[in-house]
This record gives sequence, C-alpha cells and structure tokens, in this order.
Amino acid sequence: MRIANCNILNTRTGKLLEGRTILIDGGMIERISRGKVTSKSSAGTVQANGSTVIPGLMNLHTHPQRRHAGLLGGTTPFRIGAAAVEDLPNTERMLWAVRNTWFEMLEHGVTTFRAAGSKDCLNIELREVFRKGLLGGPRIVSTGAILATTGGHGTRGINAAMEVDGPDEVRKAVRMLLKAGADWIKLCVSGGLAGIHKGDHPTIVEFCDAEIRTAVVEAHRRGRKVMVHGMASESVRMAIEAGVDCIEHGNLLDDETIHLMKSRAVSFVPTMSGIREVYEREKAGGDPSVAAALWEVISPQRQVVTKCIKAGILIGTGTDTLGNVHDEIRMLASCGMTPARAIAAATHDSARILGLESELGAVEEGMRADLVVIDGDPTQDLGSLSKIKEVIVGGRVADREFLTVR
Repeated sequence: MRIANCNILNTRTGKLLEGRTILIDGGMIERISRGKVTSKSSAGTVQANGSTVIPGLMNLHTHPQRRHAGLLGGTTPFRIGAAAVEDLPNTERMLWAVRNTWFEMLEHGVTTFRAAGSKDCLNIELREVFRKGLLGGPRIVSTGAILATTGGHGTRGINAAMEVDGPDEVRKAVRMLLKAGADWIKLCVSGGLAGIHKGDHPTIVEFCDAEIRTAVVEAHRRGRKVMVHGMASESVRMAIEAGVDCIEHGNLLDDETIHLMKSRAVSFVPTMSGIREVYEREKAGGDPSVAAALWEVISPQRQVVTKCIKAGILIGTGTDTLGNVHDEIRMLASCGMTPARAIAAATHDSARILGLESELGAVEEGMRADLVVIDGDPTQDLGSLSKIKEVIVGGRVADREFLTVR
C-alpha cells in the first residue's frame, strides 16, 4: 500500500515534511521517500493530493461502553446518562463499546484507546474482540475494573467500580485484575464529579498511603503501571509519593504538587474537554446548585494545565466520557501549547505515556502504520483535524471490509 503525494507532520519536531510518499507493508511503514516508491504489495494507493498525514490520535482516558452519552449529543446530565448506561446488561454495553470506538476511530481519527475502567472488566473483553480479529478496530489498552474505596468515587451515582479497603483487599484486587489481563491499574484516590450531588466531592481524599503503595508494588513487579483519578492536591501528592505513574484530571493541583509531578516524572492526562462538558450539561439540563458546585472545582483547571505545560510535565490527551479528542487538543493549545505541540500530546507524547513510543505516535520508517490523512495543515489550523479523508489502522484503510475483517 502507498500514500502518495502527502505532507507528513513530524510529531517529534513539529515540522511539516512536504511532498512525500509512504510505503506500507505488513502493517508497518516500510519506507518514506520524496520520489516514486515501488511496492511489492498488490494493495492499492491512497492519493493524498497534498493532504497531511499524521499519526493516529490517542485517547488515554475513555470509557468506551458509555461514550455515546457524549457522542450522540443532547443535554442529559452526566450523572443521569452515564449511570443509566452502566446499568445496562453487559451484552448491550459491549455493543455500545464497539459502536462507540468505531465512531471515534472513523470520525475523529483515534486509533489507540486506553480504556480507563468498566465494571466486569468489559474493556478487557473489548480489547480481545479487536486483538483476535473478531471485528476490525483500534488498539485497546485496558485497566479492567476501577478500584475505589467503599463508598468512594465510582460507587456514588455511577455503579462502575470495585470496592476495596485496606492493603490486603487492594493486593488481592490488583492480582485479580492482572490475572484477568489488565494492562494498567486504575485507582480513584480522590472524590469526583459524578456523585457530587450525593456527597462526593473532588477534595475528599480516598485510599490511604499504604493502600496506594500496595497497588503500585503489585502492579510494578509485574511490569504494569498505575493511573489514578485524582483531582485535588492532597490526594494527588499522596499518590505520587506512593509511586504512581499517571495522574488523571488534576483540576485542583497546587504549585507544590505540580513540582512534585515534574520531579518524579509522573505524566498527566487532564481530560479538560470531558470535565467541562459535565458542567455544561448540568448547567443546560440539570440542577443549578449542582452546576454551581461543579464550576467551583472545574474553573481552576485551565490555570493548572498551563502551569503543567510550563513545567514540562509529559501530558497526554483523554476525553473521559463526554469529551472530544479534537477539543482536547484545542484546549491544550489554548493553555499554551503550539498547535504542533498539542497534536504531539495526542500522538507521540501519549505513546510515551503508554510505553509504546517505539511503535506508535510518529510517521516514521519502522513504525506501525496507524495514520490519519487530513485535508489541510493542522499546524496552522487545528480545525483541519476534523477534515479526515482516510483513517489507516495497521496498514489497512478503515472501511467496511476492515471493520468486518474480510
């Protein structure tokens, strides 16, 4: 397969390489040339006609089984819509998960997802559906179930987490998730937004130091990393000191915690678009008092992200339930990243967070051919990200034949 007459965004340097031809073989980028490239494969040619090729985008914080709560529009508050979806039978939740990942892959160019939690480890099963070729789809990196304290975030309003208390229960749960095939372990170390109307709140500290350290030790000794839902500084500092690898949300972080993140090389997925949409939906169709409480804890996030960018913290893109990766990229740019740097956050830097930078996140020879062909130059206009001409996954155009594995 070839992609002829294209421009390539170098996500390491931010520069646009013009007039290239990409040769793909065996699902990998075999060669990139200025001139005509001869292929051994009989597969066809994509005529880019000067369009830009970028790596497939990455969504590092998603819940595929309930993403349609945001993708299909409407003003139903998150606390109502997401809870209803999570209470569906697993067969329906799996079908929604497939449908939602297909939509995001084809419409937004997302080719890698880190599924950040589902009850009954549904997201591990989703990963296997695509990995085994039952259906064509993106790469799924899975956490399995979310771990929360009894009555903690993920158990108030939305019944989506596994409740564990004390180091022994945490150890057992982590080992069970690793046995089930989890790629990452996820803990909710603070309260959150979904249950804010039921006494939950982002400033509440959940889990203790010994519990978090136990999860980290068990995950790390088996080569797995730990991500944490953490919104306020006290809970996030405790998690960083316990050795976690990635912070999600972080909308109430102070300067001391940001400095600690940098010094410990902890990565950050702020999910700004998803958090903002929780507020917007509550404001439009929910309880005004809940909306006001949400805005109080959401409004500081832009300043936090700006500080993290200036500090040089490794930042990736994630949407949570309601957000949009393209919006996430634009919001990172509004916080101080250049357009090229914001796209790198959704590609090369997200691949670094996953530990997959040797095969994903760059359009280079020897890398996996997960690519998006877009009309325009996204380094000049991020709006061109939505002008998708082709999505290529593992060297195949993501069309009906790809989806049905024919």
